[in-house]
Amino acid sequence: MRLNRLATWVLCCIALSFGRHAPAHEPTPDPMLSYSFAKQHVSTDDAGRPTLSPQFGPTVMLGGRPLPEDETIVGLRFAGLEECHQVTAERAAAQTLLPHRDFTISAWVTVDHPMSWGGIFSALQDNGDAEKGLVLGYDNERFYVGLATEGGSDDDGTIEYLRSTTPYAKSRWHHVAATYDGEILMLYVNGEPAARSDAQSGDIVWPDDLGIWLGGYRDVNECNVHQGRIGSVKLFHLCAKPSWVAHEFEHGADLVALPADGPAALPLPLDATPEMIIKPYLQWGTADSMTIMWETAHACRGIVRYGLDAACGQEVREAEPRTIHEVTITGLTPDMLYYYNTLSPAESQGDDVSAADSLPTDVRTFQTAAGPEDPVAFTVICDSQAQPEVVKRVAEAMWEFRPQFALLGGDLVTTGTNKKHWTEHYFPNMDPLASRVVVYPVLGNHEQNATHYYNYMHLPEPEYYYTFRRGNIQFFMIDSNKSVAPGSEQYAWLDEQLAASDARWKICMHHHPPFSSDDDYGNDWKRPLSQMTFGDTNAKQLVALYDKHAVDIVWNGHIHSYERSWLLRGGKPVTEDGTLYMITGGAGGHLETFGPYRPAFQHRVRRGHHFSYVTCFGDTLDIKAFDDAGQLFDHAVLKKP
Repeated sequence: MRLNRLATWVLCCIALSFGRHAPAHEPTPDPMLSYSFAKQHVSTDDAGRPTLSPQFGPTVMLGGRPLPEDETIVGLRFAGLEECHQVTAERAAAQTLLPHRDFTISAWVTVDHPMSWGGIFSALQDNGDAEKGLVLGYDNERFYVGLATEGGSDDDGTIEYLRSTTPYAKSRWHHVAATYDGEILMLYVNGEPAARSDAQSGDIVWPDDLGIWLGGYRDVNECNVHQGRIGSVKLFHLCAKPSWVAHEFEHGADLVALPADGPAALPLPLDATPEMIIKPYLQWGTADSMTIMWETAHACRGIVRYGLDAACGQEVREAEPRTIHEVTITGLTPDMLYYYNTLSPAESQGDDVSAADSLPTDVRTFQTAAGPEDPVAFTVICDSQAQPEVVKRVAEAMWEFRPQFALLGGDLVTTGTNKKHWTEHYFPNMDPLASRVVVYPVLGNHEQNATHYYNYMHLPEPEYYYTFRRGNIQFFMIDSNKSVAPGSEQYAWLDEQLAASDARWKICMHHHPPFSSDDDYGNDWKRPLSQMTFGDTNAKQLVALYDKHAVDIVWNGHIHSYERSWLLRGGKPVTEDGTLYMITGGAGGHLETFGPYRPAFQHRVRRGHHFSYVTCFGDTLDIKAFDDAGQLFDHAVLKKP
């Protein structure tokens, strides 16, 4: 997408009539904050950090440099940043820049990578029940505005999230605006009213830790960085009329007609020094296929060489240059051992590839999936975050058992939006396991639904839930960060999939445990026993489905310890025809403590880093739990009559 400089002027134009505070014939008042994201406004401070100069307001410290593009292209595109763009104002100055009550916020953006909590402008704190401030952003499908006011809050604040009625188009330009007059909160998309609420009233409730951020959803414990273009962001201390919003959109309406120019069109670092960022690892293996992924600093057409012996006589080449490489080999034989390695040539080499100059990797192996009634052996971990040395020990101990695949129940990393947590923590320390067996993950809360998760994982759409079968076990993988209430998308899908399954064994996995005796679920707050939840209240809504469809095992993490329940039905222990609930959260996170009370569902608990090893054949499923040194500490056997 290329436009002349006139298009840049389009985004900077300011138009007409503001709300009840200014008659329609008066010009638009000056904003308190106004930023035009254009190449000519980007400079470097004395420390070498990129900054954005304002039209109104303080300088913005950019979270990183925009992607290199021709200066005639409208806006600046950002991708892969670890930090949002900060308006450089101390708390006292921020209080004067932000409105007390009435406001209008207006922005031109594209969204390249949807996420659950994407942000355009944020000055908020949303941590549990403590919710204060203002945010303009988007989720996986729709734009939203979030606001906390005196008339719509409890003692520690309540943010109401008002979402647009229609979805946005990925990688296309949109004008997003929100207004508030002390009584009515409005959201506009492309000049048209998209949502309205009267749930908020009075002055805005701002957080104590007050920062102003652009291009991200940012508070003291979350940082979800926007990936896409930003054209402009403006904040006024007045409430605009709908006619002003419509007029503001009209100035850039031509942008909306432009085609999407998303990630496929991003400039690639073809001239970067060749370097391996993430070594090859396996994804989504089946009986006749395997996907091999890796990452390089330079963009190239990656090559996978493979075969039935270490000579690796066959190869597959990528069609286009990439930095995150994703090669799927098809036509394989079930339950067969294959050898493979990768090459990442410089583009100048063309088809004449010299292994020495192409970052060759060591020859590794993988095994394709066996038949539907064959024996299976796999390992289970959760919460491989926080302590890389523990993750390394656990991964090496699991590989000693030569599993066919592994399950990973969320919180792969500490902060999903931090790329280094993937490149320097998760992937290096999951080797040698991840390069030889497929790891099937689910999302935890620490992933933050970040783009990195979706970039690095190759899973069936929509990727945050899916199912697969190995031997006579069918696995159902769920995202418990999202609603799983009756009527939700995942609840309906799981109900349908469980009903349709003819597998002998059914295992479900999601991050949050429906049953747990850990302190997190009540005792940490010294509540009366009657007020303790003993598990995640969202995840508990799935228990009825597990009972209905006779699910055999539900595997969870989130709690950094080990717990095995009795067989449960309706939340009560039974001797047969029940579901076993397992928490295997000891792959790396800092260990947690069980409460002083032993609930009836609790069978076995242990504090320590660990993993589970499972074998299954016919009517017998055997579960063993080992610590990170490979020492057995728990054993359970399930049998089908």
